[in-house]
Amino acid sequence: MQALAQLRDIHEPAIPPYWPVPLGWWILTLSIIAMIVCLIWWRRRRNTDDQPYRSIRETASQLRDLYQNGRLAEHEYVEAANRLYKHLLVDVESVPGSIQADGLPWLTMLADRFKDDAFVSGAGKCLGTVRYRPVGFYDNQLDGLIERTLCVVRHPSRRVIAT
Repeated sequence: MQALAQLRDIHEPAIPPYWPVPLGWWILTLSIIAMIVCLIWWRRRRNTDDQPYRSIRETASQLRDLYQNGRLAEHEYVEAANRLYKHLLVDVESVPGSIQADGLPWLTMLADRFKDDAFVSGAGKCLGTVRYRPVGFYDNQLDGLIERTLCVVRHPSRRVIAT
């Protein structure tokens, strides 16, 4: 019985320490940090890519407002709209051949970009060489065409397709 008295009492094991953290928690934490970094990078890149399109939309809206308020003549409105289209295809999207395009090839490029035949056979014809004629060339439906195209222009990969 003496040997039995020498045994120590049964004790519960010690609570595992909080530090160092187990490997699974490190992996989870690093995964969350990596996802947050990727999300921030993606969002900044998307904002950078969308910035020229936002600028064109704002300028087109301001241009329409100036024209509708009578502070811009028809020929100035057409020239400014054409410059915006040129800026979009030449500077922002770098469409091959858009720098030299004029007349029907230019209107065809616009029709292809916006999937709208009104550039070739409708109101958009006044953006071609017709604007150089001394007689009136303005089409009243150009305002609607600009509203359908420049005022809602988006990055080609993010265009909304109407059904």
